[in-house]
Amino acid sequence: MNFKKAFLSRPGGRKNNQDFCSYVESKRFGCYLLADGLGAYRGSGTAARITGESLLEAFAASPGMSVESIMHYLEHARRTLLDVAGNVQGSQNMKTTLVLLVSDFLRARWVHVGDSRLYYFSSGTLAFQTQDHSVSQAMVNAGDIAPQQIRFHEDRNRLTRAFDGSDLSRVAFLQKPVDLQPEDAFLLCSDGFWELVYETEMEEDLLRSKDPETWIDRMQKRLLDRAEPDHDNYTALAVMVS
Repeated sequence: MNFKKAFLSRPGGRKNNQDFCSYVESKRFGCYLLADGLGAYRGSGTAARITGESLLEAFAASPGMSVESIMHYLEHARRTLLDVAGNVQGSQNMKTTLVLLVSDFLRARWVHVGDSRLYYFSSGTLAFQTQDHSVSQAMVNAGDIAPQQIRFHEDRNRLTRAFDGSDLSRVAFLQKPVDLQPEDAFLLCSDGFWELVYETEMEEDLLRSKDPETWIDRMQKRLLDRAEPDHDNYTALAVMVS
């Protein structure tokens, strides 16, 4: 099957963009990645970039989608981040979110940590979304608030997990790959994007779009209509299967 891709990454109302988004494809595999540096920590924009670049570098050197392969990519990124943090004064605690999609163009598997999200759409309908590693998501899981309240909750940006060079046990892993069908689609996005675009709107815009560029453009228009002047960086990567 063929993968059509498009992505955007904007600083929003901020001076710097701490998001990173990119992908690498070989003849048999593709790897699609988004990372969002945690703004409260020095060097977090660097953390997102270093994590993303080093992980894609490891994938390009040995493309695959097995659990072992993905763990190797994550471990390479983890060690690289630790090395960089150790050599940059004041950056020992730099952190980033991470969401990663890997595919052999017939199946797909993903991992994530933090509150950057992956949405999987099948036949135009949302079939799966990752759960944030955040205080507000924990409150949803405990039944204290409804899922739709996450976007507006005061603790929505307080994360319980992040990619920071520590062990990989806190990374959420899809163990069994998903079989892909034509017209499936994926959206990887940072919180600056999904907080301002609702899931029903993602579905609606997907159904009205023939390519990922149009899909992202429609969603970005919704985001900008709602955004405050100082709104967060926002990044999205769309993949459509045909």
